[in-house]
Amino acid sequence: MYLKIIRPAELAELLSVSTVTLWRMQKRGELPPKRQISSGVLGWLYSDLEEWLKERPLVNNEDILKELEK
Repeated sequence: MYLKIIRPAELAELLSVSTVTLWRMQKRGELPPKRQISSGVLGWLYSDLEEWLKERPLVNNEDILKELEK
């Protein structure tokens, strides 16, 4: 079985957020736990991220319009 590891910079790009935003999300516990790959190398399993994304709430157009009006 092939396990894809996603490093922080790659995850930030995939989520279209900055690495600082990614760090803040991680600090707030909004991301799945990272895995220790080797000394000083951390990352996420792609499969863990897929499951996490599937659990994220859906947004409807009314919610988006309300956010834009703020």
